[in-house]
Amino acid sequence: MKKLLTVIGGLVVAVSLFAGFGHTAKAATDCGCDTSPVLGAEKNKIIANLISSQEFKVAKLSIQNEGFSWKGVNNIEVIVNHTYNDAIMVGVPFYNQDGTIEMAVFINGHFMGHNPMEEE
Repeated sequence: MKKLLTVIGGLVVAVSLFAGFGHTAKAATDCGCDTSPVLGAEKNKIIANLISSQEFKVAKLSIQNEGFSWKGVNNIEVIVNHTYNDAIMVGVPFYNQDGTIEMAVFINGHFMGHNPMEEE
């Protein structure tokens, strides 16, 4: 049960963190979580492991079947949430034909769902 609550809490945090590009610090202070972005070679390794995983391939196909497209790894965000046992959260943007962006959220490599990005 504790693990389930941790995953649900992590999902809520991840969705709030990935609600807008470049707003991770603001989202982290709103939720009271201790987070930090992952950059450079470490970020590239995490992304490479994710996009080569079966979990990502299944999620990508499902989201694309809903009419969204994936435009590569350029805008993927990787964040470590130190509050929840150093959970690695990855936000992958998918784009609709009308320009709507939805972030697919992966926590420790597990697909947690996708949600529309919030407008400011």
